[in-house]
Amino acid sequence: DEKSSDPSSLLDELVAQVESLPWELPTREAVETLNRESQYAAWVLVHGYNVNHFTSLVNSHGVDSLRSLEQTIDALAAAGVPMKAEIEGEPGSKLRQSATEAVKIDVEITDQGQASTMPWTYAYFELAERNRVVDPDTGETVRFEGFLGPQATNLFEMTRVVAK
Repeated sequence: DEKSSDPSSLLDELVAQVESLPWELPTREAVETLNRESQYAAWVLVHGYNVNHFTSLVNSHGVDSLRSLEQTIDALAAAGVPMKAEIEGEPGSKLRQSATEAVKIDVEITDQGQASTMPWTYAYFELAERNRVVDPDTGETVRFEGFLGPQATNLFEMTRVVAK
């Protein structure tokens, strides 16, 4: 039909799919129980297919005053953006990362059979500094494009909700 071929309608439908949970609203108890086992699983339970984070590559944005991870973090903190306390990765390493604190929003749940909400973390903004490494196959110096497991795990902790 004509409506389904309109690009803005298609975009609205896509956004609605991403923003809608593909399952019934979780109970408060289920969210809290799952959070004790896996904070990311609890995050998925309340947010479904929504975006968890966005990443900015600080060494490619072309702003001289923000060319390092430290400069970018300092500028965001000075602007009042709550930031992660530590930087993941040592100076000069192939990957260094930090992030804003995750925003908290009210998420829909059921509580004792009634529709309700509870505060939960949503998304954060990651900052990455990818340095140059020697490609072992070609010997060329290239930008590191991989991930480092422990660092990624620490960044995903930005959405952890501490049980009360």
